[in-house]
Amino acid sequence: MSTLYLVRHGQAAFGTADYDRLSPVGRRQIAALRGHFTARAEYLDGLWCGSLRRQRDTAAILAANSGLEPRIDAAFDEYRADAVVRAWLDGNPSGAPPALRQAPETGTARDYQRLLEASGRAWIRGELDPHAGESWAAFRARVGAGLEAVMRAAGRGQRIAICTSAGVIGAAVGHVLGLDDLQSLTLSWSVHNASLTVLLFDARRTSLSSFNGLPHLEQPGLAELITYR
Repeated sequence: MSTLYLVRHGQAAFGTADYDRLSPVGRRQIAALRGHFTARAEYLDGLWCGSLRRQRDTAAILAANSGLEPRIDAAFDEYRADAVVRAWLDGNPSGAPPALRQAPETGTARDYQRLLEASGRAWIRGELDPHAGESWAAFRARVGAGLEAVMRAAGRGQRIAICTSAGVIGAAVGHVLGLDDLQSLTLSWSVHNASLTVLLFDARRTSLSSFNGLPHLEQPGLAELITYR
């Protein structure tokens, strides 16, 4: 069977004006993942990523010195969480303190997670359409189609990776396992930065081998690199 690694991007610049870039910690996380693959002689035969900067930079670090050229595919772009949160806040003015309503990204990671979960549940129920931009149904469909296309393009016995984001990983696992919408979205809320979710596949079936693993960071001296946001 072939192996597909779903790699969440390294830690991005949460709480800044430009979230879509890797933090110094995020770059170290992905460099550690590259070292993990090298130490185990798990060399990639193909590499894809979404079009967002944090996803492309993650792929570039992972591919360094390998000769691989990451293939960019917007099917693996993250959903617009900022638009989802804003659409929910606009319809629920008492859903957060005034400061968070003005600028949700300036709150703590815990504050933002609460907003993300509340707005996400409304989004998958279709309550925010069309104000949140892409609907959950459209997002889930494009992730599933992109995943299937990559697996069809891979040869037998290949190791390939997709550098993407937490929401995409939740939707992809939901697609493979046949999970419902809430289960798929809920999975995404537990995905660590730079984590590995591993799928095994051939022409007949796809199965989940592991979810949200951090073998490259669960090492002495690297615990400080384990992050969610």
